[in-house]
Amino acid sequence: MDKPKELELKYMVFGCIMVILLLAISIVIFFIVYQKRLLAQQIKLQSVQHEYQRELLSSSITAQEKERVRIGQDLHDEIGSSLSTIKLLINQLHYADPEKNPVIANIREILSNTIHDVKNISLNLYPSVLTKFGLAEGLQYLVTVLAQASPIVFSLEADDITGLNYSEELAFYRIAQELSNNSIKHSGATDVNIRLSQSTTFIELSVSDNGHGFNYPELKRNGQKGIGLKSIEARKEMLKAEMRIDSSVGNGTCVVVRLPLLKTS
Repeated sequence: MDKPKELELKYMVFGCIMVILLLAISIVIFFIVYQKRLLAQQIKLQSVQHEYQRELLSSSITAQEKERVRIGQDLHDEIGSSLSTIKLLINQLHYADPEKNPVIANIREILSNTIHDVKNISLNLYPSVLTKFGLAEGLQYLVTVLAQASPIVFSLEADDITGLNYSEELAFYRIAQELSNNSIKHSGATDVNIRLSQSTTFIELSVSDNGHGFNYPELKRNGQKGIGLKSIEARKEMLKAEMRIDSSVGNGTCVVVRLPLLKTS
């Protein structure tokens, strides 16, 4: 008589154990799913925050460029024109007194140099060649100006780029300009090469020099990046591009910015 009760008790115990196991498994599964959902939400939130920061950065850079255009045009149209007019008026002056001729000559030279400086500043602020002829021609003009102003030998290899809007072309131009200026000011290089290429999957800009280089990972760890590098990284973020910096002490520097192109079906 006791055996059926014992068997029933065993079944009840076994049933309870199974229920407890099922509950435990359910709790574990729920916890895993909850953690996955929480992680997915955190990733989504981080992505939204990153996109928001990128949009703020893009808006800030766009506002800066608009102000640069305004100042550049004002320099060219107002100050440049006024200086050119003054130079024309001085060229019409004729002094019989030979002692005054050197003074006039000095004024003419100073005015010529000032007009040249104003023109260069204006073009740095507002690269009209880029606006009219595109990125490759804009970089060619940049290299020409830099070669005239620096003892460094500049070389350029540039494909004709398609598929970029003006703000993207301007971002690439500013990156090349900033990197070239960094090479002039800090690298001690004798040669700088700029290369712009386009494939079916990406557009790539590289600027390399044979200067003394630097330890970029250590610089990044210590938070010692200068304004130039921060500006370049900001424009890279605006482009949604990838950037690689290869540099070591004594071996020069090569910076590559690559913009992936969207595939069209």
